[in-house]
Amino acid sequence: MNIIAQKGFLLKAVSLLSQIISNKPQSRPILANILLKAEGQKLILNSTDMEMGLHMEIPVENCYEEGVVLLPAHQLLGILKETNVEQIQLEVLERTALLTGKGFQYKLPAYANEEFPELPEMEGQTFPLDQVVLHRVLREVSYAMNRDKNRLQLNSILLCIHGDQLEAVATDQARLAFSRTQLQQEQLPALDGEDLKMVLPSKAMPVLSQILSQSNKSVELSVGDSQVTFRFDGGFFIVRLVEAQFPNYRDAYGSYSSIPNLQISTQDMLQAIRSMILLTCENAKNIALILEKGLLTLKISTPLGEGKYELEVEYDGEPLTVGTNPFFMQDFLKEVDSQGIETIFLKLVGPRKPIIVYPHDNYLYFMSPVSAS
Repeated sequence: MNIIAQKGFLLKAVSLLSQIISNKPQSRPILANILLKAEGQKLILNSTDMEMGLHMEIPVENCYEEGVVLLPAHQLLGILKETNVEQIQLEVLERTALLTGKGFQYKLPAYANEEFPELPEMEGQTFPLDQVVLHRVLREVSYAMNRDKNRLQLNSILLCIHGDQLEAVATDQARLAFSRTQLQQEQLPALDGEDLKMVLPSKAMPVLSQILSQSNKSVELSVGDSQVTFRFDGGFFIVRLVEAQFPNYRDAYGSYSSIPNLQISTQDMLQAIRSMILLTCENAKNIALILEKGLLTLKISTPLGEGKYELEVEYDGEPLTVGTNPFFMQDFLKEVDSQGIETIFLKLVGPRKPIIVYPHDNYLYFMSPVSAS
């Protein structure tokens, strides 16, 4: 193999491919490498951890000799990050890869590719989705995924095609985020009245999010029994689906729909929550939401001090106090604020009932109450 490629294209691809590689590939050391294949005027790059696989294609300036090689991902990425050039030449001489540019040359071990696993073939129903829409609904729920390594079943996001709706759901049992959007007719797969469900592992989210943020074009999904493939401009990302049971999220809001809404400025609520977080500590993170006539007061008392923040609201009911985790509320508010949504709606039902907050009916966030600070 002997090629010259733009460093920017190569760095962008290798950065993404490196995220697929397991942090502990000792059981199969070969998976710590990236496969590079020069073919015509393009360079094909693959990486996998046997549960996810990423295939990318980038153009090359010149291809003097075609070929295939495995290079260590960590070292290759480090070299690309530290070199300040526009072009890099990659030449493979027997068991050594030379990376050369203006003022530098690196030698890396070059491995044979015979034992490197091939990425699975795409299977199942294939249909397009708008990349911007898919990225948004995933972003709106991903923060609610479980982070506890002892409960791996909830380290996932449910994507579901329900009728003409695309739904995304994530929960860690203390909170649940639910986002949905209507699909165009040409985007709907043939379902025969059945839901099409895909449960994506949390570790796939950073890579998928970067892929979806790079273009405004459509992404093509191929959904099989055990895997889903996202085909995008310049490659594809294949993910093994996981098994997980999600609560009945569609009916979660119905019984509370008659509870009056508190309409609050997103910026004002975010400022109030941030001011409460200043006094949280490891063993004291909860705050109290105190609702009285015309006033919502956020209050905290921890070993670090006491504080309160008052917001004017339209309310004329009985006084009510509910405890909540301000970090959970902040996650939602930061996402809503990033979209430029100026107003949110808050429902406080009771001290033992879920707290519901949302900007509109297609994006709902539920938080379990906690003991008030």
